[in-house]
Amino acid sequence: MLRKFLISIYCFNCLVTLAQQRQTSILDEQVSIEFTNVSLPSALRHLNRQTNIGFSYNSSIIPKAEKISSTYQNVPLRDILDDLLKSAGLHYREFKGTIIILRNEFSSTTISGRVVDTETGEALSFANVFIDNSTIGSATDVNGYFEIENVPAISFNLVSSYVGYKTKTTIINYNELDTAKNLEIAMDLDAVALESIQVIGKSEERKTRNERRLYRRFEDAFLGRSDNAKDCEIVNPEILNFERLDSLDNYSVTADDILYVENYALGYRIGYLLEEFRFVNGQKMNIGKAQFKELEPRSRRQNRQWEEARARAYRGSIQHFLNALILDSLEQEGFKVNVVQYDSVTSEYTTPLNPPKVKEIITLKQHADEFFYTLTTTSDIEVTYVNEYEDDGYKKQFRSNSKSGNYKYTDKKSRSSIDLGDNQSITSYQVMGYDLSDVELFQKSIIFFNSKTTVISYPGQFENSRDVRFAGWWNWGSFSDMVPLTYKPPN
Repeated sequence: MLRKFLISIYCFNCLVTLAQQRQTSILDEQVSIEFTNVSLPSALRHLNRQTNIGFSYNSSIIPKAEKISSTYQNVPLRDILDDLLKSAGLHYREFKGTIIILRNEFSSTTISGRVVDTETGEALSFANVFIDNSTIGSATDVNGYFEIENVPAISFNLVSSYVGYKTKTTIINYNELDTAKNLEIAMDLDAVALESIQVIGKSEERKTRNERRLYRRFEDAFLGRSDNAKDCEIVNPEILNFERLDSLDNYSVTADDILYVENYALGYRIGYLLEEFRFVNGQKMNIGKAQFKELEPRSRRQNRQWEEARARAYRGSIQHFLNALILDSLEQEGFKVNVVQYDSVTSEYTTPLNPPKVKEIITLKQHADEFFYTLTTTSDIEVTYVNEYEDDGYKKQFRSNSKSGNYKYTDKKSRSSIDLGDNQSITSYQVMGYDLSDVELFQKSIIFFNSKTTVISYPGQFENSRDVRFAGWWNWGSFSDMVPLTYKPPN
């Protein structure tokens, strides 16, 4: 009896100890270590050998010249990292037992300049100047001058827009930030835009039946069909012009002015400079520049809901994928990559059951500017995000049956097919052993590369939107799931 009691006490203590260990972060581990005139990369290697904790980072962001001489006795790992990384302008976060080191995305840098007419040199008052896909921007004053504070420590596109003028994009490289003062941005008149200003937009009642139908299709394609899209509203649809391209109901859309979208799901008002929107054979091209402004929350509860919704929108997004690719943390962040091949016999895109390694599919070469990379791929790719599943609405619309109508394969391979339009689909395989209709499938997206070599930048975006097209899950949420490039997800 006593023996059973002692054993039960021992088991209880083991469970308590295990629970305490699980609640303790690896950052709380006490470390004793001495650094003598070593570089930061060398210090991180010493920490790795002594603690057996993995560090993940892009070597290009780690300064190598400065030498470190410090001694730590029984100090929490987080305090050592705070000390080592602070002066280097770096921060870190823990993810599944690995410490990921990142560059601080914001600085105290201020850029300034003046916006003028190209021909006359006259100031353009109240022009809009902003960093593309961000919440950061400013308007020019009556003399055409602007000043933008708290500029992120990255390379970015500075967008200038003014009614009746062609939108101007100025590339600002990270190593030019300190000299980006007194910029002069010259803008050209846009004759087409000036003509369109004279035309009063049609009211909803005066629109033809065909225009109303195309607008509803555009809403679905542009905003997306996710839960977030239900809480998005196009504020000024009257500025949109629709053109039917052929008898197959393909169409294009242009805008006479900035298109405004209020996203009540994420808490943003977005001004969008729509450059080109085309929907052809089930696939869309959407090219433009966005300026985000945060809506004012009505309560703390709503602010918390927006923060949670933004984090959900970021996770598994294109931006998240490209950031993980640049930081070489795809697996840690929950992404898997497969090649996509077109079968002309079945008119289907297929993915192999055993994909090649990511480095055999995609290679990155860093530019002289540390935030730009040349991406080269051997084929179109399928991206699977294993931390989230498809939602019911997506499954209902896009998960189709195999030609036999039977998913119970004897070799335990089940097939998921995503409709791409124009009688084409992509077929993905997973080892399941279940009827597919009873199985939750991870979010799958496809990147079709119009150019097998393209440029991406950090934070994650494709520099030339025309180089790629998306299908699958990333088309489902679309515009309604966008967060600014400067969005920083919680640890």
